[in-house]
Amino acid sequence: MKKIKTLLFIMLIVIISCGQNTKDKNRIDYKQELKELAVNKEDVKGNSIFFVEYRSTKCRIEIYVNDKLLVKSYKYFRDSQGNKYINQFLLKSKNQKVKINIYPTKGDVFDKHSSFRIELSFLTKELLLSERFDEQDYFIEYSTDVLKKNTDGSPFLDDDNSFVRKVNIEGLSYFEKEFEFDAEIPFENEALQNSKDLRKLNTHALEQKVLAQYQAFANSVKNKNEQMYWEMYYNKGAYFVKANLFTKEDIEDFIKEGELYYNKMTYPAIENYELVFYDEGRLVCFESKSSDLEFRGKSPLIATAINPKDSSDVFRNPIQFYFHMHKDSTALKPMY
Repeated sequence: MKKIKTLLFIMLIVIISCGQNTKDKNRIDYKQELKELAVNKEDVKGNSIFFVEYRSTKCRIEIYVNDKLLVKSYKYFRDSQGNKYINQFLLKSKNQKVKINIYPTKGDVFDKHSSFRIELSFLTKELLLSERFDEQDYFIEYSTDVLKKNTDGSPFLDDDNSFVRKVNIEGLSYFEKEFEFDAEIPFENEALQNSKDLRKLNTHALEQKVLAQYQAFANSVKNKNEQMYWEMYYNKGAYFVKANLFTKEDIEDFIKEGELYYNKMTYPAIENYELVFYDEGRLVCFESKSSDLEFRGKSPLIATAINPKDSSDVFRNPIQFYFHMHKDSTALKPMY
């Protein structure tokens, strides 16, 4: 009898072990999946990375690339934001569209101090990897004024001033401008092309699904569910990484950033938001209605870290997700 019990115990351990091994084999290593998207440095020749940079003072600015939101800033003053990648928003077809909407931040109209500047540029991936930013090609520059001045205070004009336009917005209540430019990328965002128009779904039910997605990300950190976290992080970043031709080193940095937001951040309750659609209803997200202009229009999912040496020193950064739904599915998934 003792031998039988021992044999049964051994069989039980083997069954459990086999089941665990099968489960582990079925688990996807999303960090590794990201790494496999890396391009070889020698394979990027001839491909360009496109950027948008903006500045604004005393006005609210929104920037859209092919109807996908790139920037929404309500702040009274905003300094240079650096170069923002936009390849992930580009279409395979050559014709691309960038639209800017400008609103006053205080009062009903712009005053003489209201100003903005938007710059569209590109670098070949080879130049970007070699950090030769001085060769960046600014093919559209549009602003309310000429930023450079000579030593005597007079406006400085480049030899070719055809793309630097002075725009007087003083007294206007709103300003809008749309640009078109040609750019080719070697592939199409097929997942988004096959997505539903989410505006046609029941709004309340959709809102609950979107909320569940944001909460799933926050809870994956709170409950230390790495598999859930990295699945969402992968889905959010995969096409961004692919479209912008990330190398192995680029992706290592991208993963390190994900590890930081998993290991060091907390995520307060999601509240005071509205449901917003982009790209003809194929993308949906929540945007904050906060009275704090730093966060209004951003994601209500706020990564938060408190300096252990100074409780008044709090880092807050909105983590935005844009969700889509395949035409043959009822499940929402992160697209960006």
